[in-house]
Amino acid sequence: MQAVFLNTFYAENLSGASYAVNKRLELFLRHQVVAKVMTTKFYLTNRYFFEKHFPNQKSSFLEFIDVLTSTIQVPEKKVLVDENFFNKLGFLLKKNEHKAIDRRSNYVTWTTYPDGRILEVSYHNREGEIVRIDGYDYRGFLSVKSYYEINKDNHLCMTRREHLNQYGQTMLTYYFTLEKKLRKIIWQTDRGFIYTFNSEDDLLITALKQYTKEKSEKYFVVADLFITETLAKLAKLNEQNNVALFVQLHNIQFKETQENDPIRIGYSYPILNNNYYNGLIVLTDRQKKDIDSVVENQNNIYTIPENWFSSQDVKRHRLVKWDDKEDGLVIISARLDKVKQIDQAIKSVIFAHSRVPKIHLEIWGSGPEKEELEKIIQQEDAEDYIFLKGSLDNKSMKKRLSEAQLHLLTSKNEGLPMVLFESQLGQTPSICYDIDYGPDAIIINRVNGDLIAANDTKYLAMRLEDLFKDDEQGILRHYAFNTRATIDKYNESSIWLLWKNLMEQTFKHENYNY
Repeated sequence: MQAVFLNTFYAENLSGASYAVNKRLELFLRHQVVAKVMTTKFYLTNRYFFEKHFPNQKSSFLEFIDVLTSTIQVPEKKVLVDENFFNKLGFLLKKNEHKAIDRRSNYVTWTTYPDGRILEVSYHNREGEIVRIDGYDYRGFLSVKSYYEINKDNHLCMTRREHLNQYGQTMLTYYFTLEKKLRKIIWQTDRGFIYTFNSEDDLLITALKQYTKEKSEKYFVVADLFITETLAKLAKLNEQNNVALFVQLHNIQFKETQENDPIRIGYSYPILNNNYYNGLIVLTDRQKKDIDSVVENQNNIYTIPENWFSSQDVKRHRLVKWDDKEDGLVIISARLDKVKQIDQAIKSVIFAHSRVPKIHLEIWGSGPEKEELEKIIQQEDAEDYIFLKGSLDNKSMKKRLSEAQLHLLTSKNEGLPMVLFESQLGQTPSICYDIDYGPDAIIINRVNGDLIAANDTKYLAMRLEDLFKDDEQGILRHYAFNTRATIDKYNESSIWLLWKNLMEQTFKHENYNY
C-alpha cells in the first residue's frame, strides 16, 4: 500500500496546513508506509521550498507534472552560473553586467535558486524584449520553456509553456490566450499517444490515474485541498477499485460565522457530497458534530488530529524550565491576515502593559496586514514593547515559543492550530478565543490555559494583567505544568492507531506491515 497526500504548493512561508501535511507524512514514514506528497499547482520552486522546509523527506516529494513528464526519478546535479553553462547555450558570459550575449546582440539574463543553482534563463531580443524563459528543475535539468508575446495593451503575456523530460523532449504543452486564459493543454505520452485537456483539473485527474494505474497496488489518497472545482473532479479518482480517496478538512468551516458570512465555502462541496469519497477527515470532535448535523451519511466522517508528539518531543518538553523563560514575554505566531485579528491582541496588550510594564509582545509571521499592524503600534507609541519580528523557520519558532511565558490566539476561525501544539510542547500556556475549531481540543480552561469569548478584548486585557501582576506567576506556572497532559493526549502511538485503523477498515482489514 502507498499513501499519497495532495497539497497545493510550497513557498518561502508555509501555512499551518502544509506543516500538518508534513507531520502526517513523517508519521506514515516512521511506521514504514510508503508515502508521497504530490503538489497540484505547478510552480518551478515547489521542490526547492519543500526540501528547504523538510530536508529529511525530500525523497517523498513529487509534482503532478513529474508523473506526466516521466521525471519522478531523476539523478540530481547542481547547475550553477558559469561560462561553460552559457557557452553551451551559445552565449558569452558578461558576469559584471549580469547578462550573456550572442553574436547577433541577443542576450540572456538569469535568476537562481537561493542556493545558487540556476532557476530561470530569460532570452531577450536586441530590443530587450523577452521572447522565452527557460526554467530549470531544482534537480538540474531544463524542465520548462515558456514563450511570450506582447498583447494589445502592451503587456508581456505567456502564450505557450512546454514541460520537458530530462532528455529535452516536450511531453506537455500549455496554450494561453493573450488575455492570459488557458486555451488547451496537450499531453504526449512516452508511447506517442496525444491527449487534449481544457482544464488543469482534468490534467490533474489524468496524472493521478496514471500514478495509481498499478492495479495490484492499493493507494490511500488524502486531498489537503479546498477549491470546489478541483475537489468535485477529484471524486472521479474514487471510482478506481485500488484507490481510497479522503478529503482532509483543515481550517475551513461549513457552518457560518456569527455575522452570517460563510467562511471559505469551498469545503461545502465535499461535505454535502461526502458519499463521493471514501470519507472526510476532520480535526476535532466539535467540527465532526457540526458536519454530522448536515450530512445524511455520518459513517464516513472521521476525527483524526493533525499533530502528534514523539518520544523525542516528550524529552524536549521535560527539559523546559519555567525560570529560564523570558519574564513578561507574550508571543503571537501567525500569518498577518485579517482572519487572525492580531489587532485585537495588540490593543489588549497595550492596556495590560500600562498596568504591568514588563509585559511585551512579539508577533512572528508575515502577510498582508503588516502595514496596518505597524500603523496601530506606531499610533499607540508601543514600539518599545510590541514588535513585528517577521518570519522564522519552524525549528527556531518552536524554540522562541518555549522561551515565552504566554501565547495568544485571537483568530476568527481555525482548524486545529499547529501553533497551539508547539506552544504546549514548550510549556507555554495559551489564551485563546473559544472559536471554531481547535482551541477547546487542546486548551482546558483554567488548566493549561484560558478559553475566552471571541472578540472580548476587555476581558483579554484584564486577564493579561491578572496573570502577570503576580510576581510569583503561580497561575502561569500551574498552566505550564499541566501542558504535559496535552503531550500525553496526542502521543504518537494514539494518533497512529487512528490512521492504522482507518487504513485497515478502508482496505477490508488487509494486513499491511506497519
